[in-house]
Amino acid sequence: MCAAMVAFIACNKNGTNPPVGPGGGGEGGGGEDEFVSKIDVTDNSDADWKNLPAAYVASCSCPEEAAMDALKGVAVYADQVYINILVEYDPEQIVDDSWVPFHVYLNTDNSDETGGYGDQFLDPNANILLETAIIAEGEPNSYNPAVFKWWGPVGSNGWAWTEHWEEEGYYQDGDGLKWGAIVGEGELPIGVSQKLSGNRFEIQILRELIPATWNETEFGIGFDIQQKWSSVGVLPIGIPTDENPAGWAKKMQVKIDPSK
Repeated sequence: MCAAMVAFIACNKNGTNPPVGPGGGGEGGGGEDEFVSKIDVTDNSDADWKNLPAAYVASCSCPEEAAMDALKGVAVYADQVYINILVEYDPEQIVDDSWVPFHVYLNTDNSDETGGYGDQFLDPNANILLETAIIAEGEPNSYNPAVFKWWGPVGSNGWAWTEHWEEEGYYQDGDGLKWGAIVGEGELPIGVSQKLSGNRFEIQILRELIPATWNETEFGIGFDIQQKWSSVGVLPIGIPTDENPAGWAKKMQVKIDPSK
């Protein structure tokens, strides 16, 4: 059954000292101690993606038959410092543009022995969730997310992204605890983004500011886009079957480019 599910998934995996924050890609000084990304998120273009080493670019598209298809496609490239994301969405399904949540789910240590959240993916091994909006009040919103840690049992389901205190319960809005995030939204320069033509966003994440155990060579990644806090698009995703009516798939595997 697993082999059949994999066959339905429209995915493709082609097989220093960092700057202060993300966004310094194309035009840095390139000094001896400065890492300059191959991706520039300030140039209003995705032309630099054509020059990336293909073996380190993972991409995924949404099948026409998918149950949730508001995300049309995504590509991911990780270098020694950044996770770079190029994502396209369907504007006809993003009708409420007051706040459009975009989540990034990360299996940072590339292990099934930690993490969870099998609600939208076949591999419940996400350690970290990134959350903020890509559109706010009808305008592009720079993607500098809150960081949530998985607190639930390993391999389990549910929205267990906040720590449970036995006496006080789960974190609540307004208690000064950042909705339970281990890093609050905008608290650190974790990410930036730019809106491109064709309903696409280019996002750059500074990996070292995400407090987690990272595998040095590879990690898993998945995405969703929401309306009124309910998912309308998920990637990767497959074609629904009787055994898997939502078409859930495993997260994409991304190899980190070791070159400088």
